Amino acid sequence: MGRIKVLHIIGGGEFGGAEQHLLTLMRHVNSSEFEVHAACFFSGPLAPLVVNEGFPVHVFPMKSKFDLSPVKEIASLIIREGFYIVHTHGVRANLIGRLAAKWAKVRRVVTTVHSVLEFDYPRNLDRFVNRLCENLTKHITTRFIAVSEMLREGLAREGIPLDKITTVYNGLEIGQYNPLLSGQGVREELGLSQGQTVAGIIARLHPVKGHDYLLQAMAKVAPDFPELVLLVVGSGTERQNIEKAAERLGIKEKVIFTGFRSDVPEVIAALDFLVLPSLSEGLGLIVMEAMAMQKPVLATCVGGIPEVVTPGRNGLLVPPADSEALAQGIRTLAGDRELASQLAAAARQTIEAKFTAEKMGQKTTALYKEMLNKEIERGRKI
Repeated sequence: MGRIKVLHIIGGGEFGGAEQHLLTLMRHVNSSEFEVHAACFFSGPLAPLVVNEGFPVHVFPMKSKFDLSPVKEIASLIIREGFYIVHTHGVRANLIGRLAAKWAKVRRVVTTVHSVLEFDYPRNLDRFVNRLCENLTKHITTRFIAVSEMLREGLAREGIPLDKITTVYNGLEIGQYNPLLSGQGVREELGLSQGQTVAGIIARLHPVKGHDYLLQAMAKVAPDFPELVLLVVGSGTERQNIEKAAERLGIKEKVIFTGFRSDVPEVIAALDFLVLPSLSEGLGLIVMEAMAMQKPVLATCVGGIPEVVTPGRNGLLVPPADSEALAQGIRTLAGDRELASQLAAAARQTIEAKFTAEKMGQKTTALYKEMLNKEIERGRKI
C-alpha cells in the first residue's frame, strides 16, 4: 500500500500563525507514510508558499464568505484523489471541509483549534454566525488538536469528550532561528541606528492583538526613553486606525509601520525585545519565534502564552488590556539590559526543550496512525 493521503483545508487569504503552523507541519509529518496536500479558498498569500515548499495545493475561490460551492468541489477532489484524512484549520475551513468530508464519506476528520473563536470576530453577528457553524458541524470531526492546554480545556467545556482532544504544541524549526543574526540590514533599511532601543510587535493588525494598549504604553514611557522606537510589523484592516492612534497619542515619530514581512527571523534580530499585548492567543507563535531568536519577550498572560512564558524566568507577563502594566514591562526591558539578557538565554532553552517542529510533526503523525489503527481494529480496509 502507498502513502496515506491527507488533505489540509485552510482559508489561506492571510498569513498568520495558523498558516505558518500549517507550512511547518506539512514539512514535519512523516513523509514516508503520509502524502500531504493543501486546499485554500484564496490564491494568496498562502497557496504560492505551499507550492514553493514542494507540496500540492488546490485553490477553490469563494465568491463571498457565504459561498458554499467549494463543498461539492472539495468533496469531488477528495473522492478523485483518494484522500483518507481531512484536516481542517479555521472556522471557514472547518465548515466547508467537514461538509465536504461528509459528502465524500470520509470518516477521519481532524480539526486543529488555533485560537479562541470569540476573540477572532469583533462583531457580535460574526461571532454568532461562526459559533453556529461550529456547533452544527463539529460532530463531523473525529479528533481535535488543540495547540495549547488552555484551548483543550475550552473545547472540553464546550462538551467535546476529552478522549477526542489532543494537545499538540506549535513547533519551530530551530535551525531557522539563529540568535547570532545581527539584524543590522533591517535596521539600516528602516533608518535605525545601533544606538536606538527597538521594541517590536509582529502580528496581524487586528483588535485582538491589542495594538491600542501598546501605543498607550509607548506614550507613557516615551519621555523617559527618547531613544526608544516601536516597530509595528504586519498587515490588516486596522492599519489606518492604529496609525491615527499613534498620531493622536503624539508618538507618530516613534512608531514605524513595516507592513507584512516574510523575513521574520531577520526582523526579530533587529529588535531589542518583542511585545505581544494580545487580548487572546491560542499559543502565541511569534512569542516562541522571538524566544528562539534569544530575544526578551513581554506578553500578556492570555491563552496558552503562560504555557510558554514563565514570568521572571524566560520572559515577562502582564495582564491584558492594561497599558500601565505594559509600560512598566517596557521600562524594565529597556532599562535593565542584564535582566533582559538573562531572560533571553532562558527563552531559547525553553523552545529547544519543548517547542520544536520535530515534536509537533511526531505527535501529529502519531495521531494520524492512531486513527488508522482504529479503522483496522474495526475491520475496515485502509
